[in-house]
Amino acid sequence: MKKFAGLIIRSLAIAVVFGAVGLSVNMLSSKALPLVYVPPPEMEISGVKVPLVNEHTARTYFDDGETSFLDTRKPEDYSESHVKGSLSLSPDDVTEAFPDVQPLLPLDNRIVLYCYGPECDMAERVAGFMISMGYKKLVIMSAGLRPWEAAGYPVDGSRARERHQKQGHGAHVQDRKPARGEN
Repeated sequence: MKKFAGLIIRSLAIAVVFGAVGLSVNMLSSKALPLVYVPPPEMEISGVKVPLVNEHTARTYFDDGETSFLDTRKPEDYSESHVKGSLSLSPDDVTEAFPDVQPLLPLDNRIVLYCYGPECDMAERVAGFMISMGYKKLVIMSAGLRPWEAAGYPVDGSRARERHQKQGHGAHVQDRKPARGEN
């Protein structure tokens, strides 16, 4: 047992020494890698620059009446929880479902797309389709829905209604003004 404990301690010491050496070399390098990932401010999709924003910036657009939110996650996840007033358009059935949501998405509205988070490309894929349909005022909420929910911003869906009822607020969930073009 003592040999095993000694082996573990030596292994940890080696890992700490080499970790410190690696961090030092990275810091001194002219092409150092960031220790924390910082997403780019925008991405280019089909020749259109699409800003990437966090949930706080997206929230500033929420009540302006000229912004629509588009949930690009799977329909069953949209049913559970989504940004209040958002529409659902998954990349898996975008061409079939688009005619249903198109009347609610004026071409001159800003459209905030979101999916599961930074590793998810569903919002990018739907943005590419939207660009091909003539939409240019697109924004991607790159962190996805979870930080929006964690910030306490308006959500709807079965999970949101359940949570709201458990808090003793009845069935009412916070409303927002409809975007231009919505009823």
